[in-house]
Amino acid sequence: MATAQTLVINNTTYDRTNAVSYHYAGFPPQPVDLSAVFDPLASALQQLTRYDEKLKHLQNSELLLAPLRQRDAVVSSRMEGTISTLEEVLRLEASENAGRSEGTTRNETLEVSLYARALRQAESQIRDGHPISEMLIKNAHRTLLSAGRDAKQRPGEYKEEQNYVGDKAQRRVDFIPISPNDLPDGMKRLVDFIRHDSQHPLVRTAIAHAEFEALHPFEDGNGRVGRMLIPLLLWEYDILSAPHFFVSDYFERNKDTYVYMLHQISKTADWSAWCGFFLSGLAAQAEKNMDTVEKIQAHYEDTKEKFRHVLRSQYFHSAVDYVFNYPVFWNNHFVDAAAGPKSTLRNFTPRLVREGLLETMVPPSGRAPGLYAYPSLLRILEDDA
Repeated sequence: MATAQTLVINNTTYDRTNAVSYHYAGFPPQPVDLSAVFDPLASALQQLTRYDEKLKHLQNSELLLAPLRQRDAVVSSRMEGTISTLEEVLRLEASENAGRSEGTTRNETLEVSLYARALRQAESQIRDGHPISEMLIKNAHRTLLSAGRDAKQRPGEYKEEQNYVGDKAQRRVDFIPISPNDLPDGMKRLVDFIRHDSQHPLVRTAIAHAEFEALHPFEDGNGRVGRMLIPLLLWEYDILSAPHFFVSDYFERNKDTYVYMLHQISKTADWSAWCGFFLSGLAAQAEKNMDTVEKIQAHYEDTKEKFRHVLRSQYFHSAVDYVFNYPVFWNNHFVDAAAGPKSTLRNFTPRLVREGLLETMVPPSGRAPGLYAYPSLLRILEDDA
């Protein structure tokens, strides 16, 4: 029989001696004293504004940011213990684009790819005029857990049993989220706060993210959905002109502090400390994102000159745009998707391989296409991860 300080889950006993429980009757909190978070708030607003202005002046921001979305999916999933490489995720997506089956795809790779898909889906729904709502959150979760190991965790449905946050290896429970019975009211309060609270939008974003993680409304995938909400909120609050902000890097680098600060909200009701940490993270990540975007932009200009010289065709720019959008690709998709005559495009890949600009991952065989990568772009993304 377990004692009051332990908990039995699936026949395993966990220590809950120091576990923190959800802050019942503690949400929404009293308005945060802005004087307590003035410096991180000002810094976050300044850096996010600079970042957004930079993106506005990029002629092809959608193209240049495409590979960053996949990288953010890798990092956010890695925080939950799902380990996959960017190259694996891009290879899976390349096969999907080309209508091919990756029969040996690891569950981890599939799950990371689904994160990027869920975020794109949520962006599309907001762009179509649907505000952040319980339905949008459930739809994102349904897509996120639509395949792989998580498909049995009731995708798109709220939890029906109490869940816990802790360390499985050490058999320790650190946090006990809201109960399933209280969850419906908790989610309604959260959505109402997102839509109607009058605090500064950045403070509101910080509080909303923390509250979602404290509610832990789903059986699995809560961390990933919660981080997905951050760029969507910044976009909906007009802090950013597009939801192209990738914050998972900062939270992974500071994971222990991130988790500790979240739990301290329920333990001490100190929302100001959490907001200060969160806002400092936004500022730091905005600066890092700008640096990465500048590297990608410079590499794009350099690639244009190299491809122009090697291909000697008016369609060279189609190849440049394609490899930045799809750094890993099957050649049949390149021929079908890039702009230009197919007979011309078919010759591009072998010429770029010969010059060392593309790398062959799977050589073509007979009528079967080859799989290729643009390694110099992948190196930038991996070095900055």
